[in-house]
This record gives sequence, C-alpha cells and structure tokens, in this order.
Amino acid sequence: MAADTRPHEPFPWPWRQPSILVTRAQEERRQAKSWLDADLGNENDTDDSDSDYVLSDSDASGSDASSSDSDEQISDSELAYIRANTHTGWASSSTDSLRKLDKEAELDRQIVDLIQAEKDAAAAYNPDEVVAVITQLYELLVTMGHWPEGSIRYAPHTDPPVNEQLALQLGYTPAAVSLMHRLPYPSPNINGWNDDAYYIFSDTQIADYTSEEHLKEGRRPYPYEYIDGCPDIDPWLLPMVLPKRYGWHVMLDTNLGVVRAYGDWVPSDTVEWRRYSDGAEDDDNWEETQKTEYRRAPLVPAVRYYSEFIYAYSSLSRLPVISASNSDPNEEPYQPSTYYSEVKEEQQALLALYRECGWPDEWRRAEFLAKWAAQKAEITRKRRAIREAQSKKGRK
Repeated sequence: MAADTRPHEPFPWPWRQPSILVTRAQEERRQAKSWLDADLGNENDTDDSDSDYVLSDSDASGSDASSSDSDEQISDSELAYIRANTHTGWASSSTDSLRKLDKEAELDRQIVDLIQAEKDAAAAYNPDEVVAVITQLYELLVTMGHWPEGSIRYAPHTDPPVNEQLALQLGYTPAAVSLMHRLPYPSPNINGWNDDAYYIFSDTQIADYTSEEHLKEGRRPYPYEYIDGCPDIDPWLLPMVLPKRYGWHVMLDTNLGVVRAYGDWVPSDTVEWRRYSDGAEDDDNWEETQKTEYRRAPLVPAVRYYSEFIYAYSSLSRLPVISASNSDPNEEPYQPSTYYSEVKEEQQALLALYRECGWPDEWRRAEFLAKWAAQKAEITRKRRAIREAQSKKGRK
C-alpha cells in the first residue's frame, strides 16, 4: 500500500465532505501536480500530494509576472472553487448597498457553477461504480475486523427480497428501486437498533431495503417524520443510512449520482444552501426550511464520498472497531479530561496493534482479533479499578 502522504483531515471528515465545487478543483490540482512530478522525474516526492495549492512557475521564481496572468490560465473548476469559498464583497465595495450587489452577483455566479457541476455529475454517474465502491468499503470493514466474517449480504436478494411493489407504492423512483436491488447490506445481527458497536456512523443504522420497515422509514427518516406537515423527501433520493436523534444523513441522489451527507444540522454557508433557500438565512423561517434542508446539504459525487471512507480506514487515518465518534487517532481534545485520556489510550493501543499485526501488506486478522479482545479487556479492567479506587477515596 502506498505511503500516506495526505495531510490530516479533522472531524467531521469523512462523514461530511466539501461541496462538489471544492472537490472538483482539488482533483484538478492533484492531477496537475501528478503530471508535473512525472514530467520532472519526481516519482519519489511524497510531500503534500493533496495540497490545496500548486505553485506556478511564476510563484516559484518569486517574480511579479503572476499578477498579469490572464484568466485563461485558471480552469472553470478553479474559478468555481474560488467563488465557493468567497463570502464577502469585493474590496472596492465601500458601501452596504454595493456590498449587497456584489454578494448577489457572486451568488448568481456560484449557482451557475453548481448547476454545471450537477450536470457533469449526472453525465458521469454509473450505478455499477457506486455499488462496487460501497461493496469495497463493506469488505474492508470485514477485513479490518470491524464486522464479523460472513456479515455482508450480496445481491441478488431473495431471503428476504426487496419488496419492489411496496417501494413503488411508497413513492421511490424506479432508479432508486433498481439500486436497492443491487446494493450489498450488512446482516441483521450487526445492523439492529442497539448494534452501535458495528455502526460506521454514530447513532446511525445502515439502511437495508430488504426490510419493509426500512423501506417505509426511508421516505421520511428522522427528524422529518416528526415535523408537522413535513412531506416525504424527494423520491429520487435514497437514504443510505437511517439516523437516530443525533445521527447522520447520507442521501444518494439517483438522478445526479451524488451524495448529500450531513449530521443533525446542515451548514448554511454552502453554495447549495444559497441555491435552494430562496435567500433565507439560517434562522429565517427555520421550521419551514428544515423540512427540505437535505436539498441544501453539500453535494459530493457518490464514488468519491465512499472512496474517502476507504482511504480513511485503510490508511488508519480513522480507526474501525471503536466508536465512529472516537475513531480519529490524531484528534486533540478541546480540553483535557479523564474521558479523552481513556479514548486516547484506546486509540493508540488499537493503532499500534494494527501495525503490529501487519496492516496492510502482511495482515493477520485472526491474531489481531485475539490480541485486541485481550487488550480491550485489560483496558476495561484498569478503568474499573481506577474508578473503584476513586469512589472509595470519595467516601472517606
């Protein structure tokens, strides 16, 4: 496996990822750097391969020629990236009215960019690729010991099958129903309401459309089912997960081939929010905007979204086996506490054990599982002993 050369990504990555306008420009810069490295014979250069910026020749020389570069040297995606990350007026806008006009003009440009990005995503969408990358992720979870062996159910699903008649009656589009038939699903013994130890999203089950209960819940998942007057979600959206109160949403748009992923709130500083909110701010008519907030979540191509999970786990940037909310071994707490000390101890023990057991090239899964069970029991025993000692001390 190639060395991990990407910079650390803080939470909530990979559960929530940047808008398609941002990621498209990042991909172009990454490809440009790969081409440049190959051209210069720098195949061993591993510094910041995912950098957000690639120096031009004029930048590297320190000359001022870059200030005269024409816009033709900047790709459409790069311009969209700049627009998507610009939320203030131009420096020359010295009055409130001018700044407002600039903001409205910038909004119009961002929306045009987003519409084009959606068209491009739809043209590139291949359901087979989406099924393949999700299958790859689930198989990785088994390989790494997060899920037991034999816990993936592959298509075709016959016992039980997807109830296609019910799915269509509930309002799912044929494209969404077709994908239901082809997706892999975790077995019920690791995907129940209380099977948090196997979740890959905190407080969130993976949707299993061979379950009629999940079929029904998928048309109006939490919290929409509890909002008065809230309609079903758009019928071409297929929820890939079903959240509890503080869980996650991952909705696959079967028209565009993109994912809309967010936690218990949708950020209001995205291009998508601006396009679909009709100018409403985050706190304007909040109850009404919440009914369709999923439309304003950042769009990410589905294959990229799940590929980021594969990278996160396979590179050990995120750790399986332990809680998803505690899976970042590089996370630094806002303030020290006993809880975070215990989490850090568990993270570092797990990280070290993956490496000890040969991950990834000489991986010994059975050895890892046996040793982790013993280490986990010892960590639990130590914590219990410390708490009992503290409790006795407090009673004296």
